[in-house]
Amino acid sequence: MLVCMAIRMKEWGMLSAPSPSVHIPVQGVMGWGEVARSVGSGISSVILGSAALLKEKEQVTATGDLAEFSRKLHDISDETRARLAGREVQDWDYSWQQESAPRFAEAVAELPPAARQAGREFAEAYSRRASIQALRDREVEQLGHARDNWRRRVESAVQAGDAEQAERWLQSGVGVFVPHSELESERSNVRSRACAVNWRAALADSPIRALTDWAAAAPSALPQDAAELRYLKAEVERTRREATAALAGRLAEQVNDRLPYDEAELEQAAAAGLISPAQLSATRQKPRALKPAELCTWLRRVDELSDDPAERMSAKLAILTAPIPQTQRGELLQRLNLTATVAMDDRRTLSRGLWQLYSAGYLGRPGDSLALQRLAELQRCGLPVLAQEGSEAAARWVEHVRGGGDRWVCFVTSD
Repeated sequence: MLVCMAIRMKEWGMLSAPSPSVHIPVQGVMGWGEVARSVGSGISSVILGSAALLKEKEQVTATGDLAEFSRKLHDISDETRARLAGREVQDWDYSWQQESAPRFAEAVAELPPAARQAGREFAEAYSRRASIQALRDREVEQLGHARDNWRRRVESAVQAGDAEQAERWLQSGVGVFVPHSELESERSNVRSRACAVNWRAALADSPIRALTDWAAAAPSALPQDAAELRYLKAEVERTRREATAALAGRLAEQVNDRLPYDEAELEQAAAAGLISPAQLSATRQKPRALKPAELCTWLRRVDELSDDPAERMSAKLAILTAPIPQTQRGELLQRLNLTATVAMDDRRTLSRGLWQLYSAGYLGRPGDSLALQRLAELQRCGLPVLAQEGSEAAARWVEHVRGGGDRWVCFVTSD
C-alpha cells in the first residue's frame, strides 16, 4: 500500500512567514511508473496466464460484453477518483476500496455466470492499477498546488518590494521547489526585481524626488539584473520626459502671467536633472535684453528646430531659463509654438534663405546693427507668411526682399 507524501499543504496557504526550512519527502512519487507497469503486466497474467482463465476470457468475449464491461470499469474508476479528490484521505487503499468495490461487484454481477470469475479477477487487477494511477496523480497535483502557493508567496513579496521576505520564502523551498544549485541565481533575481518594484513605486508616487534619488544612487542601490535595469532605465527616462514637460508647462504659465519663478521648484528640478546647473544659475541672473545679433540667432534656432520632441523641449527650457526679459521670452515661446504647425523643411528653407540674404549684404553690411535689425524684422514677418500662406508664397516673398537689396547702402570703413 502506498503512503501519501508528508506534505502539509495547508501551510502554504498561511499568511505568516515560512519556517527556516521545509522538508517534503517525495521519494514516494518516484518509482510509481514502474509499479503501474508491473501491475499492468500482472493484468495480462491474470487474464491470459492459464488455460482456464483464457477459456473464461473467451467466454466473456463470446458474449459480446467484454467491451461494455471494460467501459464500466473505466467509468467506475473515474468516478471514484473524482469522489476522493476533495477529501482528506488517511488510508488511500481503504478509501478506494470502500468507494469502488461495491460498484465493481455490481458490474461483475451483470456479466453472464460463466464469465464472472474471469471478470472478477479482471476487475480486481483493473482496480489496483487505477488506484495506483489515481494516487500518483493526486500526489503530483497536490505537490503542484504546493509549488504554486509557494511561488505565489515569493512573487507577492517581490511585488511588495520586500526583498527580505521574498528571500525567506525562497529559502523555505530550497531542495523542494528550487534546487540548491539555483538558489543564488533565484535570490539575485528576486532581490533585483524587488528593487525595481520599489523604484517604480517611487517614480509613480513622487517623480521629482525619485529622479533626484536616482541621480544620486549608487550602483548597488539599482537592480543588478541587466534586463531589469534596462527596463527600469527606460521607465526613468519616460518619467523624466513627463516631469520635464510638466515643469516647462508651469514655467510657461508663469511667463504668461508675468510671475517670478519658484526658486525651490527650480532647485528641485536641477537636483532631479530636469534642468542643468548652468540653467539654474541663469535663472538667478538679472535679465538682460538680447542684442540684435543674439535675437537673430535665437530666432534662427527656433525656426530651424527639428520635429524631435526632445530637441524641442530642450529649446523650450533654454528659452525659459535664459536671463532675458519676460517680453522677449514670451515672443520666443510663441514662435516656438508657431513652428510646431509648419513643416520643418519649409521652415529651414525660409530661415536659411533670409540668412543668405543677410550674409550676401542684401540687408546691409553683415554685422552692422541696422542689418541685424532688418534681419530680425524679416524673420518675424517671414514665419507668419509661411504658416498662413504656404511655402510658395514665402518663396515669392523672399525673392521680393532680394529684389529690393540694391536700395541698401553699405558703408565700408577703412582702417
